[in-house]
Amino acid sequence: MNYRGWKCGVTALVVMNLLCGLGATAQDAPEKPKARTFSPVEIKPEPRKLSPGTPLSVRTLVLRPPQIPSVLSWTIESKRHRGYLVATSLSPDAKQLATGGLDGIVRIWDAETGEFQKALVGHDSYIYDLAWSPDGRTLASGGSWDATARLWDVRSGLNLRSLKHPGYVAKVAWSPDGRMLVVSGGESGICLFWDVTLGVERGKVEHGRHVLSSVWSPDGVSVAFTCSGQATQVFDTEEFKTRISLGETALSDTNYGSAWSPDSKLLAVASSAGTKVWDAASGDLKQTLAGPMTTVAWSPDGKVLATAYSSNAVQTWNTADWKLIKALPLGASALAWANDGSKLSLMTSSTVTLWDVATDKALPTIDASGPASRVMWTTEKLMASGIGTNVVSVWDIATGKLAKKLEGHTAPITALAWTLNGKTLASASADKTVRVWDAQKGELLKKLEGHTAGVAVLSWAPNGKQLASGSHDKSVRLWDTVTGKSLKSLENHPAAVTIMDWNGKMLVAGGPSNTVFVWNTTTGQTVRKLEVSAQAQSLSWSPDGKVIATGGVDDAIRIMNPANGATLFKLSLPGDPPSVTALAWSAKGETIASGRANHTAQIWNPQTGKVARDIPAMAPVQEVLWSETNRTLAVGTTDRCIRFFDTVSGKLRATLITDHDQVPAISADGHYRADSEPELVYVVQTESSQDTLSPADFAKKYRWKNSPKDVKLAD
Repeated sequence: MNYRGWKCGVTALVVMNLLCGLGATAQDAPEKPKARTFSPVEIKPEPRKLSPGTPLSVRTLVLRPPQIPSVLSWTIESKRHRGYLVATSLSPDAKQLATGGLDGIVRIWDAETGEFQKALVGHDSYIYDLAWSPDGRTLASGGSWDATARLWDVRSGLNLRSLKHPGYVAKVAWSPDGRMLVVSGGESGICLFWDVTLGVERGKVEHGRHVLSSVWSPDGVSVAFTCSGQATQVFDTEEFKTRISLGETALSDTNYGSAWSPDSKLLAVASSAGTKVWDAASGDLKQTLAGPMTTVAWSPDGKVLATAYSSNAVQTWNTADWKLIKALPLGASALAWANDGSKLSLMTSSTVTLWDVATDKALPTIDASGPASRVMWTTEKLMASGIGTNVVSVWDIATGKLAKKLEGHTAPITALAWTLNGKTLASASADKTVRVWDAQKGELLKKLEGHTAGVAVLSWAPNGKQLASGSHDKSVRLWDTVTGKSLKSLENHPAAVTIMDWNGKMLVAGGPSNTVFVWNTTTGQTVRKLEVSAQAQSLSWSPDGKVIATGGVDDAIRIMNPANGATLFKLSLPGDPPSVTALAWSAKGETIASGRANHTAQIWNPQTGKVARDIPAMAPVQEVLWSETNRTLAVGTTDRCIRFFDTVSGKLRATLITDHDQVPAISADGHYRADSEPELVYVVQTESSQDTLSPADFAKKYRWKNSPKDVKLAD
């Protein structure tokens, strides 16, 4: 099949030279840069497959939307992403930014001002990649584990096409004329070439390994693929086969990303061993830029190469002599140039910043994912957030109103723990201290000092007067929180103490090792060392104090007898990743709830070893907690949410979101409760568009009345 015809009509790129700190002078720049032009590509939309009353996605906050005339489906969404970013794409005119990540929602931003514009809802899993079409009309998104690439008309919000993939979707890349899209992914690195106008598959290649990047050459002749543990492959789109491999077949380093020079002659490959610049025709290595790099981007005029590695400074290189021009005062996990070379996009796990070349300064940073911390719910009146920051925020559960800010820690907070009566809060920090607060009054009661490294985990004794703290100094300390004195220090842990549970007499503690210690906290003696087959990540005493549940990096929960070390029951459920990250017994010990890294929570019968309820949590689980009646299970996840599930039906009741200065609650049937005007929008799917509306505009247009009293978290 001949693919060269696709590139017809693509004009040569003429851009202004880079200015200021990127190495060029003002007199070198042309008076006016010429824009790249493209013939618009028409993509006819598929028929809508939604039935009225069904959710836009399994990942939305509103899973049971009431039917509204002329509306297929709708949901409420936060303006900011819930969780970390994975992908971003800058529109060809550099006016809009698209972002995607953990929550599976595409968000569109004004690139100049950072203002949120709209959400595109439809994926049922992470978004791993985004790519704007050359004509700027269509956005392609890779939906990872929902195994689809989707094409969006950004103006109308319509999902034009869903392209099914045989495995997860990792990367999407457009041909230069915008008529073809290569979709890569799956365990075997399957890459499918799609005619986007017809939705027809035109070709296929399989690499046998994970695809980490795919980049179409500007002349349309080649696609470069980088895969884990494999040389970079340059794929010929005319002969439809690999034309050349760049580097050794067996690699000791990993190739992450690549970028073509504008003339399609050179390919820069970012790797763990530095950035290598190859002659794509001969396979000769032209240059190696020192330092591990994970992303690389070539300026449109070919004069500058930008490279980045995680949080390290972005580096810019002069391609004439390969000397370093400068290091920008920002890090990035992804880089992209505007088509006219005027801006460089820098993405981190939570923000996107545009570096303006002419002024050599950053434009306002887009805070795309909001705070990292989720709220710590209790069955009482108050809840707290602040992990990852230096300040504890205390919230009123009934209203979502901020009650107090507790300041004093000098390094990020690592753990929070409430007493059973919900009145006293303890906070641990990387500053090596523990602070005990009267949460209602906002007063510091005690500052507990003694650890020689950051504190990682806390556990109260049932009486609410004694507190245990586990640290990276490999010890557990027991504290009298009335006097502030350290009662005992439990030493000899083989690694940092990061998980712990205390029933008042016996304390179980562990960390990144295969050994869990059981301590008698009255005598300070070790009762038992429990050997687990995989590193423990969660611990929980049964209510009667007779057995311990442990969960680790494998897929099993072990119910163990601390008296003799015997494993009484092993509860296994496959998952990817398999880690059991949270455990909580019900009040009477008849069931146990588990949370897992694979975005699920379970309710188990420990006697039979069977799952009574398997619950989709939508993000890796960090905490599970029962309501007082056991009729609700609260599941805290890495997307700064707590979701509340009915334990009988398994259905979602409502979701709490930590969002800067508020904690709005959203019911699964579309009502919300917030202290003030929330950072929320409505996303509405009709036959002809997917619209993003403010709460006021939605209420006016569809005669919808929000009912805060109908938002019930738990029974």
